[in-house]
Parts: sequence; C-alpha cells; structure tokens
Amino acid sequence: GGVPTATPEQYLNASLSSSIVGLGGVGGLTPVDLGKLLAGKIGGASAYISTYTHGVTGSATPKDLETALQLAYLHFTAPNRDSGALDLMKRRLEASLANQAQSPGAVFGERLRAINTVNHYTSKPIRIEDVGKLDAQAMWSFYAERFSNAANFTFFFVGNFTVDEITPLLNTYIGSLPSKGAPDSKAADVHLQFPSSVQRETVTKGQEPRAQTVITFFSDTGLDEAQTARVRAAADIVENKLRDILREQLGGTYSVSVGYSDTSPQAGYGTTTVQFGSSPENVEKLNAAVMTEVDRLRREGPTAGDLQIVKEADKNDLVQALRQNPYWLNALQSSHILGRDAKTIPRRSERTDALTVENVHEAIRKYLPADRYTVVTLVPEATAARTQ
Repeated sequence: GGVPTATPEQYLNASLSSSIVGLGGVGGLTPVDLGKLLAGKIGGASAYISTYTHGVTGSATPKDLETALQLAYLHFTAPNRDSGALDLMKRRLEASLANQAQSPGAVFGERLRAINTVNHYTSKPIRIEDVGKLDAQAMWSFYAERFSNAANFTFFFVGNFTVDEITPLLNTYIGSLPSKGAPDSKAADVHLQFPSSVQRETVTKGQEPRAQTVITFFSDTGLDEAQTARVRAAADIVENKLRDILREQLGGTYSVSVGYSDTSPQAGYGTTTVQFGSSPENVEKLNAAVMTEVDRLRREGPTAGDLQIVKEADKNDLVQALRQNPYWLNALQSSHILGRDAKTIPRRSERTDALTVENVHEAIRKYLPADRYTVVTLVPEATAARTQ
C-alpha cells in the first residue's frame, strides 16, 4: 500500500493525506481537544501513509492501552474532515518552505535525491508554489480509501502484557473495525532507478566555509537476508577504515559514516552511502582517499581482524536490541511483510556467524561497484568563485 498506490499526478496530495488528518483530529475532536481529554494519560496513536506501507502506530503504558486502541479505532472510522486543517497545513508549509531555496542543506539534499533516483517524481520536494494546489478533498479521499478495509492490516503488539489481558480489548477495538472480509490492498512499485554509470556533481550554495560530500554506490541485494547481512558488514568495515584514514591520519573530517539502505519491502533499489564533512580545500584530497581505500578493499578484501571487530559489535548490538520494544516491533513487521519466519528474529547472530572474509570481500566487490556510483559535493559560493 502506501503513497505509491497514487498516480504521479495524485502523489503530492496522497503524501500529505495522513498529515491533514493529524491536523484535523478524529472523532469530532480537534488535536487541542484530544490533548485536554488525554491529560494525565500516557497513550496515543496516529495514522501514517509512507512509502510502500500505511497503518496506525501507537504506544501506551499498560494501563492506558485501551486509550491508544480507542484512538487507533477513531483513525480508521472517524477522521475529521475539518476545512480549517488545510488552511493550517498551508500556513505551516509556507512558513517552512519560505527560505528553502536559500538553505544549502535543502538545496544539496534535493539535488542528491534527484541524481540518485534519476529525477524520480517521488524524490521531488514540495515547493512553495505547490502549496496553493493542495486539495483537501483529494487528501481525505485517498486516506479513506487506504483505511476502509481492516482486512488489509496486520496488528503487532510488543511490551509488558499477556495475551489473555489484551484479547478483550482487541476484540472490542480491532475486531469491530470496518472490513470487507478479505484483503484487497496491493503492493505498488514506483520503479526507482539509479544512474547506470559514474556521475559527479558539485552543488554551490551557502557562505560558511564548509563542505559536505556524499558518495553513493548502487547496492541492490534483492532483499536477500544473507546478502544484506554481508553488505551491512562491508559498510561497517569501510566506515572503520575510513574513520582511521580521514579523521585520524589525514585530520580532514570530524566524522564519516557509511551505511546501507534499501526500499524494503520493495526490492530492486539499494545503496551504500559514504558521507563526510570537511573544509572546502580538503574535498578533493578526501574524496581521493575514500576511493583509494574502497578500491584497495575491492582488490584485497578485509582482514580477519577487520571482520571480527564488526561481528563482535553486531552481536553486542543484538544483545541490547533484544531488550527493546522498538526492535521487536520493527523485526516482527519486517518478517511478516517479507514472508520470513519470525522465530529467527532472536537468532540474527547466526547470520553474523555466517560472515566470512571471502563472502564479505565478494560483497564489497559487488555492492561497491567501481562503475556505478555518484559523488555529490556541497561547497560554499566563495570556494566556487575562487576556482573559476
């Protein structure tokens, strides 16, 4: 489901459809009314419509779970169609967008997304001239369609409760949601594309003497669990190496990060991204150092010591994650959407144990390709003027 179920022409209104409900309230109550009504309670719920999925998310103390479920029910059955919500949305957007074109970070981020998706319509930001085109009726209609059939939804609960305790509440507030008796929501692929060759671009904006560089490699794993584990390990190894080189040896940046991301649950698009800040005069030197080290890792691969550091860190992270509700919630959702066995969630360490120098080396060669990446750099206007 999610926003991609809209046509490109509907996309802008669709992407804001849950926001207008958030501004308008539910059950005949405005957000201010709800705030007063919920005073003293620790429980809430809200609807979201995001890329590829839509749903309701909430949290509560055990004693206020019923309150959160009541709010979830109202987001399905009684979103307010308050005309004032569109006016409020427009005012807030106009205020936030007024100086967008003058923000180096916003201009840089927009250009980076455009390059890395070949100008895909889903990556284009809303502009101030778009605000007047917003259509409340189109938003409400899209929202109502997404939430009209509860059979499309799977509900996940994690926390301090027993099944017997919450079953009566679920019967009342989940079991009574409007349903067609069978799911009819479909997955939608917006067909994101990554450039087919190497691209480099410099964005010139701002006055402060600092630069930002993002190097993005095409890394489509097809959402395969083993391949994803390998490319994540590869990214961690590259980050550790680049931190030593860029920060400790060259003293050229305070921080460097390397990470893998994809469009799960939709396969076909994944990236490994290296990003760091620096002074403008160090950009070329640091870019060259990054590419030299990535090329060395492609040829030589990581050492057993490099991999062991990453494996130990991953296992330590898992120990902490398994104590946290958000980790379980996200893991359960991902397992369900991708058709995986949820019983394997606590056994993520088995995938870590399966990492070898050889298969991580292969992941570096495959997912940090030498012929398919982009380099986008933000430099201040004074630097660009000096080089002309």
